[in-house]
Amino acid sequence: MKQLTAVLLSDGKPGHFRCAEGILAAGQRLRSIDATTVAVRRPRLVPTDVLAWLTKSRRLAPRAILRGLYGLDLDDLARPDLIVSAGGDTLAANIALARATGAANIFFGSLRRYAPNDFSLALNSYPADRPGGNQVRILKPSPADPSTLPVTDLDPRPLPRVFGLLVGGPSGDARWSERDWSRLFAFLQQTYVELGLVWIVSNSRRTPANISAQFAELERLAAGPVRRFVDVRAAGSGTLGELFAECGAVAVTADSSAMLSEAIWMRRPVVALRPANLALPAKEADYRRWLNGRHLFRDVELFDISAQAFVSALGNVIPLPNNPQVALAEVLAAKLPAVFGASTGGSPQ
Repeated sequence: MKQLTAVLLSDGKPGHFRCAEGILAAGQRLRSIDATTVAVRRPRLVPTDVLAWLTKSRRLAPRAILRGLYGLDLDDLARPDLIVSAGGDTLAANIALARATGAANIFFGSLRRYAPNDFSLALNSYPADRPGGNQVRILKPSPADPSTLPVTDLDPRPLPRVFGLLVGGPSGDARWSERDWSRLFAFLQQTYVELGLVWIVSNSRRTPANISAQFAELERLAAGPVRRFVDVRAAGSGTLGELFAECGAVAVTADSSAMLSEAIWMRRPVVALRPANLALPAKEADYRRWLNGRHLFRDVELFDISAQAFVSALGNVIPLPNNPQVALAEVLAAKLPAVFGASTGGSPQ
């Protein structure tokens, strides 16, 4: 097969464009893909419902939407065979580019005001509002391939020596108190003293600067719970490979769906640490129940966290038995055979 030409429309948010990259990475298992990332910014002067109406009603030609509202000139883009994006701000641009070029298009996320038939394939981690044959529920994808990591024991009862900790921070859904942070640091120290665990910690853009500074200080100790601190402020996003490679299990703060999903995707036992004030939207709460029901992670409240409570929760986790990137590739082949080739079967992870 000839190489596919793909356009990845990015809104600049790592939690979104990494999902789109994950779809392309799965597609690379089926065909060689030459992908170009194009930054898009939703026009702020046009309300989202108006933008959706203009797109769905076809009152504006696709070229007019792309050029007039997004500042994209089709003549500057190689004609794509495939368009991929994630995040609501890319919806109209994805549809318009597909209509203008005739390319197949894949979107990951909630369709909101748009229809399933606006896309060749609609992937989502949430239940579909308007179910259709071209919609598939999947784990939030990552561009990382779990098969590149050292094989971990899928039975977490023999406690690993090295753990990973992915730290988020305050968000629209989560408020962190000083007590929450204090409990988190006390928990790390307790697992070090009582269980001999050491941690590789990564922060995020939402982690408060003073909290990141405390992790950096712990890393400098000759003997302490933090073996290494991966500071995304210095290294940028996408630096978690060493963490997943060296850790037998992972804890994440429960405010980040992306971090939780990536840890599960990497086939590590995962425990989510919940701050006291966490109010998840209904669809995200449903996603967590879906994952929890498959024993892919467990929740522990920070207010009563202890080393033993953590170990107990970890013992109830069953990591993914198979590579989710392979499973996603099978979905792509089955749903878009004209693009990726026929599939022999398989189910999404």
